[in-house]
Amino acid sequence: MPEPQTVETGRAVPVEEREKPQGADQFTAAEPRETMRRLPALVQPYLTWITGVPLKGGKQLIPWSPVKAGLLGLAQIALGITLGAYALHPLAAWSAPLMLLGWLLTAGGMRRLDVVVVHQTLHRMFSKKAWSNRMVGELITTVFWRTPYDENRKEHLLHHAYPCSMKDGDTRYLLSTGMRPGMSRSEFRRYLWAALFSPRHHARFLTNRIVSNFVGVAPRYRLFMSLAYLAATVAFVGLTGWWVEWLVLWLVPASVFFQACTFLYTMTEHRWWLFGNQERLPRDQRDLLTFGRFCGEPAPAPELTGLRKTAAWSRWTFRMLIVHSSYRMFVLVGDTVQHDLHHVMPACDWANSPWIRADDQDNRPERYTEVWGSLADHLQAAGQVGGNRVGLPEDVAPTPWNESIPVATGVVSLDGRLSKEQL
Repeated sequence: MPEPQTVETGRAVPVEEREKPQGADQFTAAEPRETMRRLPALVQPYLTWITGVPLKGGKQLIPWSPVKAGLLGLAQIALGITLGAYALHPLAAWSAPLMLLGWLLTAGGMRRLDVVVVHQTLHRMFSKKAWSNRMVGELITTVFWRTPYDENRKEHLLHHAYPCSMKDGDTRYLLSTGMRPGMSRSEFRRYLWAALFSPRHHARFLTNRIVSNFVGVAPRYRLFMSLAYLAATVAFVGLTGWWVEWLVLWLVPASVFFQACTFLYTMTEHRWWLFGNQERLPRDQRDLLTFGRFCGEPAPAPELTGLRKTAAWSRWTFRMLIVHSSYRMFVLVGDTVQHDLHHVMPACDWANSPWIRADDQDNRPERYTEVWGSLADHLQAAGQVGGNRVGLPEDVAPTPWNESIPVATGVVSLDGRLSKEQL
């Protein structure tokens, strides 16, 4: 994992209290997005998308809606499958990188529909009608072999009621992968790669997804939907003979790549271990469990000249176009950059969350923290890797791992190993 490029901002500071940066060493004290203000207006919408932060006083060019968010996910899936099909027929030297890109795009589009659209249907915030939220949620979870709507909603509301506790299914999932706080960077790197490429991890993940669609499914219509989808899939590939195409263009991204992106996203979603996985926390501590996962880094200092300027802008452009854009396209999709806003204000206009969060942050700065950087930075901040405290106020003392609920109850040992077969 690359060395972090984090910009530590801690609690949000009102704009009128911020000092304008004067040199390269002072950019870390300013909001990185504001250092991009001097770039052409043409690229500002892209920079707002990639960072998740609009410029102060900036105007929103394209108002978003839930339907547009869903259509964008479908378009991304279609693009990924198209690229994959082009790479598959005929096979050539360029097929491998193009296929990889197609897999990532398809999985990212699936994630957009799952973690954005389905997520909002669980809060009944995708549509104004309860039945239409259910219909959209059931359709998408059927096609992607995800947990049916009712059980999914029950688990997710528990996540909001007891975030990062042992009642939170995501906490238990991460513990089952071997995650624990206090790892060194080298320990965490080994754990991360092992979990990402573990056949056992992916097989268990996929098996649980499939079982949830066919065993003990309620209500009954949801089981019929799963059976009908299975029959339609078998009939389609049987009549067309596209078994290889279905396996390569759909099953691979829907399983391994989808699950890898889900794992990375979940890892960065919260500061899971900050307060020892306690169930009851005051509001200020609950707020600290979630942070703005902003992507990007300050633009090079205007004082740079010559080769130093060329090198700085080349590096910055590469990281924005490749490193941060990939993260936003495949893992941190949609409004998930502002996931802290969702926990502070779940009933907000989530499709336009960059502007909603910016306004609410100005009004209630004490409720928001943020971490700027890449996927590596967010992983290390969320996992307290090497004692990482980026974005945390100085007076916050994380709960020691040996005093946490999982260790105290004997669910896991100090080294993070499960001491029970089932969490």
